[in-house]
Amino acid sequence: MNLRAIINPMLALVALAMLWIAPSANAATVTLVGNGAGGGPIFVTSALTNINLGTRLRVGTFLDLTALNNSITAFRSGTTDYANTLLALNNNFADLGTNVTNYGNGSQVGTGVSSSQVVFNTTASLAINGATAATYNVFNGSIQNVNYSSSIGASKNLYIWTAFNSEIGIVRNVDGTGTTSWITPTSDLSGVTMNLSGINSQSEVLLGTYTDYLTGNDLIRLAPAIPEPSTGALMMIGAAGLVALRRLRKV
Repeated sequence: MNLRAIINPMLALVALAMLWIAPSANAATVTLVGNGAGGGPIFVTSALTNINLGTRLRVGTFLDLTALNNSITAFRSGTTDYANTLLALNNNFADLGTNVTNYGNGSQVGTGVSSSQVVFNTTASLAINGATAATYNVFNGSIQNVNYSSSIGASKNLYIWTAFNSEIGIVRNVDGTGTTSWITPTSDLSGVTMNLSGINSQSEVLLGTYTDYLTGNDLIRLAPAIPEPSTGALMMIGAAGLVALRRLRKV
């Protein structure tokens, strides 16, 4: 029997098996809109000032929601400081735009952009609460060549979050349907648009404050870290404790 006649069909079967096993490479594009379009909110600091251009935006999903909630609670209470909160959030997050297999690469034009990250990349002239339009640092763009991955999961909430000057903001959008929802589909990420205009309530701002104005664009203010007590404050607390103790002894 001709050996080639045996091997060729076997090779064809192996190739078909590899195609069956390999994950679908859909090369989808996830669109990002955080520039106030449609009257949508924009990110600002807790003091209502601009977040610097080039500041990174994290786009993707948190892997452990219990750990996420614990991190948020600890940051709000001051139990965990800014640096350790960032470490916990980073370790619990799968980015869509980090230029690694299955997660795609960032595509923006403007300030501070790169092929592996998405950032605040441009400015927009926006009116806030009826005031004269002013310039705000915002973001837009996309994450391209994003392939579905089981580590991202099906029907999981997607998030955008950022950190700047010891402040953190985390948002999601769970109200929309179809192309406006920030939820991973069951097979790929085609047509997902992460538009801040879909956020319209405080319930969708997990860390930070949603400010709803009657006119103009709304704001998402980052949550500041609770400052640790200074040495002087600790000394005053200690002194007050000693005074109280002495009074108790005199009674």
